[in-house]
Amino acid sequence: MRFIKAIKNGFTNYANINGVSSRGDFWFWVLFICLFLCMTLIIDGAYLGPWIGNISGEEVMAFDQDAPKWLSTTSLLLLIIPTLSVAMRRIQDAGFSRWWILIGVTIIGCLPLLFLFIKKRKKPLK
Repeated sequence: MRFIKAIKNGFTNYANINGVSSRGDFWFWVLFICLFLCMTLIIDGAYLGPWIGNISGEEVMAFDQDAPKWLSTTSLLLLIIPTLSVAMRRIQDAGFSRWWILIGVTIIGCLPLLFLFIKKRKKPLK
């Protein structure tokens, strides 16, 4: 039941960067994102990509790299804001400022960011 609750919290607080998000909530959200995007890629590759490609006049086979991926692209774009807000709340729960999310822009910054996501709870900053 915690998996469902984490997904509900992610969507209901999609624009709320204040507060905290526990480690479990964050990692269940990441699991949901991975499963959901894998599912949309399979649907795009097997059904929608060839269908849309054939409508446009191109001969597109299932799981072709050149097939359009409309569903997975729109899903990814729609889930960016909730994912960023959950990540900011998780960093704040670890005891750091939510501005630390900006170090993820660099390749090297992804490792310290991963450390912040794994870190145990501390008293959040005000």
